[in-house]
Order: sequence, then structure tokens, then C-alpha cells
Amino acid sequence: MSLDSAVNRQATESAYGGLATDAATYRPLDTVTVRIKARTDTDEHCKIRVCDTEQRQYFEADVPINDSRGEVQFSAGSSLGTHYVYLIWPGEKNHSRYINFRLDCETCIESGNADFDDLFPLTRDGLLRGRREYDTKAGRIVGYIAADTVHFDGIWLRDWTYGLPAYRYWERDMTCGLDRFFEHQDNNGMIPDGIERDGRTWRVGLESDVEYIMTLAVWRTWQTTGDDRWLERMLPALERALSYIRSDAKHWDPEHALVKRQHSCDTWDFDIEGASDHGDRRHVIAVCDQSGYFQAYEAMSQMCSHLGKDAEAQKWRKEAKAYRKRANDLLWDGTKYLHHVHLDDIDHGDFDEKKQLAMGNTWAMTRGLASPSQARSIIDEYRKRHAQTGDAYPWWSLQPGYPDHLGYFTSRPYCQQGGYANGGLMPWVGGELCRAAFLFGRESYGVELMRNYVALLRIQGGVNTWYWPNGEPGFRTRNEVPYPPWGMAEWVNALVEGLIGIHDDNGLLRTITVSPRWNAAGINDARISVRYATSKAYCSYRMQVDEAKQVIRLTYTGSGEQASFRILIPGSWNVVSVNQETSSLDYQIHQEDTSRYVCFSAKMSGVLSVAVKCKINQL
Repeated sequence: MSLDSAVNRQATESAYGGLATDAATYRPLDTVTVRIKARTDTDEHCKIRVCDTEQRQYFEADVPINDSRGEVQFSAGSSLGTHYVYLIWPGEKNHSRYINFRLDCETCIESGNADFDDLFPLTRDGLLRGRREYDTKAGRIVGYIAADTVHFDGIWLRDWTYGLPAYRYWERDMTCGLDRFFEHQDNNGMIPDGIERDGRTWRVGLESDVEYIMTLAVWRTWQTTGDDRWLERMLPALERALSYIRSDAKHWDPEHALVKRQHSCDTWDFDIEGASDHGDRRHVIAVCDQSGYFQAYEAMSQMCSHLGKDAEAQKWRKEAKAYRKRANDLLWDGTKYLHHVHLDDIDHGDFDEKKQLAMGNTWAMTRGLASPSQARSIIDEYRKRHAQTGDAYPWWSLQPGYPDHLGYFTSRPYCQQGGYANGGLMPWVGGELCRAAFLFGRESYGVELMRNYVALLRIQGGVNTWYWPNGEPGFRTRNEVPYPPWGMAEWVNALVEGLIGIHDDNGLLRTITVSPRWNAAGINDARISVRYATSKAYCSYRMQVDEAKQVIRLTYTGSGEQASFRILIPGSWNVVSVNQETSSLDYQIHQEDTSRYVCFSAKMSGVLSVAVKCKINQL
């Protein structure tokens, strides 16, 4: 070889080898194929090492070289962003070549069943039509509209917040709108109900839920963004808001130490005789408020704990526990929660209000006010009344509503019995009921509810805020549009936390509970990615059920640190072992009424696989 040829060879691929991937970008759990080209025909093997964006290794393999070529495959995982593939030749300390690929994902459900796969994109496409972006004098505000309101070009805090369980998966402007609300907080701590396009605000006098709604909005937004500095700024304002609601004479009942409100149709701002007195008389203690403030106190405890405010966290945890007990002692009737308890005399004539199944019962289950046994009692009551009434869906605002002969809504025909907040069917109620069914051992019922909802969603191209009991869409204002965030988002939450079973325990999906319930829907192969759009927080898994071998395989990855698994076991199967790669994992069987879950914990590190081996019960 001439000198020139030797020099040239040192500056070509023959000096380092060749390295390539079969794509530039992958989704979590995609198969990455790496192709290697040898330096010379004497190379017999090499090492491939893969690291994520933080240079944490999550795959390594020795690769044989044949005919100057080698190939290896692995599953992409770990943190989102730029990943590194290193080629290392025997005897060398450093890599000879490297190449990058990108790992990225969006929230996506792939089960092979359109009832579940289509729910999220249909919701996203609908809610984006209700997204609003305003420039007010105070600054920019991004939010989501109510779908049936006089304030059609303004932002109600409640409808926007109740849309968060869905929009957090695509929305990137999460905090500016809440900042605008806090800038309008009164000196006494009161929060406005909404903000118009021009920056003007409003507050409905009888409402007692706004302060807990704001607390939940900050909590869920912080969980999504992970913005600790923003949270630190928000906590004092939340303290003032919760202090206000617990000290104002028209919102706090000192005898029961519970939040009160003017007599209304559960959480809706419709008093049976009008709200002209702005909440100064005819007070009740309603279940809807109690579940909200219990969860708000729990949220305050978690947020304070995260910021190292241990004494404050303990205070809120203690208050939540005591508040829950007081609410249960007053409102639980043995089957369900009472609509509300009167603090002032209100005569309903021959109507027995105690028999009403109020929409706030669904929140009592999903917010943690109800115990598992209480939740199952409520779910069974919904099923029983649905069978008795034959109504289109068990999504009642009230069941039954106040009878027309009482004359409560003579000027509001949409509020006659069976309409709007007086017994109309509301999709948000169905979504919360569906999620509760998944959480409390009524998984098959949850699947049934979800399939019925998706059928309506497809037919109508969206959903209305409410329906008459026969399923006919209801209208209250000229501003009714078929994309209510408070209504559609609850079904996304039922899908993600219920059927898919991914629950964010402490924010940014750092520690998660994964409870796949796909076998309740008869689905044996599902691939899931859930991602917060404003951050790189995500979780992905693929679950496959081999009925012939009685094995459940779960391959998972994500940005988090720790996962608690609760996998629903087919009814006739008994677990024999749980193995991760070559290691055996300790596990327990948890009974949720008649449903059984195999439970175990595992680290989130790279891409990992778990095999749950079972055997079929012999009769």
C-alpha cells in the first residue's frame, strides 16, 4: 500500500466502521434497527451501547459481524429527546462511531378497537374549537369556553378547569390564564367565576365552589408542568382563597364546620326560586362542595409537601381527614349521598328530596370522599335507576328532578323536570360514573358506559352540555355548541385513568400507578402512550395477553422513576409468578369486590418487561 493510500484509509470508514439506524425518529417502544459496517474483514464482533438524552445507558449488546456487516435491534425508551448509539470495537476504551436518533411521542391509544382508539382524537379535535386566546390589559389569557352560556366569549373557571384532564395532553399554555384570575382575586381572598374577552370578571353570588376549583386548577396544572417556582407563587393566593370560603357568613356553616351554599340544583348555579338574593338565605350543605373541598385540602397537602413545607402539609392532611368524616357523617344515607341538607326551612311540599340521586355523587366517588364500598353502592344505585327509568343514559343531573307541579321553574322551560340541571342527562356525570366503575370493581360496566358514549360522540360529531331523558339534545341558550370541555374531558379521564389505567401520583408522571383493565373489554393487545404536552413527562406501555399460555406480558418505559402496577386478572386465572426479565418479583393479589388485581412495584428505567404467568382455575 502506498503512503497516500494508507493516509486515505485512516480518514475513511475503514478506520472507524459504519453505523446507521433505520429511522431518524421513533416513538417509545418502537423497534430500533442498528446496522454496523466493519472496518475490515477481520472484525468478528463489536459492542453497541445506547444512552438517552441524559447519557443514561439503557441498552447494550455484543453484536457478531458476518461478511463485514452486523445488525442489532432494541426497543426505544427512557427520556424523550436525542438519544445516542455508540459503536465500540474490542479492546478500545472509547467509542469508534456514534449516531443520534430522536425519541418523541404524543398521547396515543392503539387497541385495535375504534371505540377506545377514537375517543381521544375526537375529544381533542372538538375541544380545540373551544380554545380561546385573548390579550387583555393585564396580559394574555388562554382557556377553554363553556359550551352553553351567556358568557359565550369569555372563560368560566369551572368549565376550563374541568377540561384539564383532556387538554393537558396537547395544551402548552397552561398557566397564563390562571395568572389572570389571580390578578382579579379580591383582598378578602374571593376568586372570580370568569373573565370576559375584555378582561372584565364576574362571580355568581350563590356559588361556593370557585375556591376549591381554583385550588384543583393550580394542583393539576402544576402536576402537568412541574413548574415549582410558579407553584410557590400560587400557594399564598390559594391560602387566602380557602381562608375566605371558610370565614364568609354566606359560604361557611360553623355548626357543621362545612361549606354551605344557597339552595341550588347540586353544583349548578340554578336556585329553584332564582338567585336574586345572591346567596344570603335558604342555605344548604351540598355533597358537591364537600367532595371538592376535601380534594382541595388533599391537593394542598401534596403541593406543600413537594415544596418542603412539611408542617403545612401535615396541617392540610389532618384537615382533609376531619372534613371527610364530617361530610360523611352528615350526608351519607346508607346507599348514596344526600343531594344536600337544609340549614334553613325550605318546603318542597309532597316531594321527598332525600330520594334524589344528585350528580355530586359521582364526584364523591372520584374525589375520594366515598370509600370503595360506598362507591360500589352508588354505582349500583345508578344501574338500578337506569333499568327502572329506561332513560337513554344514566347521566342525570338529578334523579328525579323537582316536579313541575311545584312551580319552581315556570319561567325556564328548559328546567322542567328532566331538563338541564333539573334532571337532564349530562355527559360529565357519565364520564365520572364511568371512571368510578373502573376504579371500584365494576370494570365491565365502565366498558359498557364508554361504548355507549363513543357511539353518541360519533353520531353527533361531538356532545351537548345536556340531554333530555329520552336522549334528545337540550338547548338553553343560543350559544350551545357540541364541544363542552366540562363533559368531554371527563370521558378522556375515564379512558386514561380507568381503562388504560395510568394515574399520575405526584406530578410529571414521576411516580405512577399503572392499572391496565383491557381484559374487561376483551382486548388482548394494546399499546399506549400518555404525554403531557407542556413537558417531556410521559408513560408508554404495551400489554399483550396470551390466552393459550395464560401469560400477561407488559413492556413499559417512561420519564418517571417508580411505578406501582395493578393488573386486572381474567376471572378464571390464578397468578403463578411475576417475572421481570430474569428476576422474580414479589406480588400481592388485591380484591376489588369480585375483581382481582395482581400488584407489584418496579423501577422506571429504560425499557423493561414483566411477565405475569397464570393458570386457569379447574372446576
